[in-house]
Amino acid sequence: MKEKIYTIPLTDAFTEGGECPFCTLEKKLEAEQVSYVLGASMMEPDARIISNDRGYCRRHYEQMSRESKALSLALVLDTHLNELIEKLENASKKPDVKAGLFKKAEGENPLVSAIRDDQSSCLVCDKLQHTLEKFAEVFWYLYKNEADFKEKAKNCQGFCLPHFLLLLECADRELSGKTLEEAKRDMIELELTHLKRINEEVNWFTKKFDYRYQNEPWKNSKDAPQRAMEKLSKFL
Repeated sequence: MKEKIYTIPLTDAFTEGGECPFCTLEKKLEAEQVSYVLGASMMEPDARIISNDRGYCRRHYEQMSRESKALSLALVLDTHLNELIEKLENASKKPDVKAGLFKKAEGENPLVSAIRDDQSSCLVCDKLQHTLEKFAEVFWYLYKNEADFKEKAKNCQGFCLPHFLLLLECADRELSGKTLEEAKRDMIELELTHLKRINEEVNWFTKKFDYRYQNEPWKNSKDAPQRAMEKLSKFL
């Protein structure tokens, strides 16, 4: 397989394995992005403007707090708070949306809307989603053009459901005709096979708490509940 700079992170994730190669990839991308926010982006005015405007979700603030870059984190918080306060003050001065005598109010209170906008955005989440969508395109490009990668993909342990959905949606945009039909058939069969596998492992885990099975081997079920959670949702 002819690897290029933009294919290496994806092929490395499939080599590493696990219940979802895209989760493996996302964890690495997320760590890089959090580190970037507290490092290189501090020196880029355009990046700081976007950071101040969008802010971050609690998960990524908590990850930043574990980076041992207290001053960088404080600067991120300080400038975002400055911008947020200005937005809320401006919104609070706008007239409230009120209902008329015979009709309901249309729209939303400006202050409520401003708070909702702040809480619905996270720069790291947004960039991760955009990057993963691009890697989904790379996945189907390699699947279509590189026999080695296609074989590697067909022999992985499937995907978590959110990333599986991402791949199916991307396939409709990137593939067509028989290639699309074959790809969907292969990936759906792969996903169902591994959902059934992990279901059997979880089921065996439950049986090990029954005295009738206490002397039976654990097989591959000791961490089955954790892996099942990984399969059913994006990583935590």
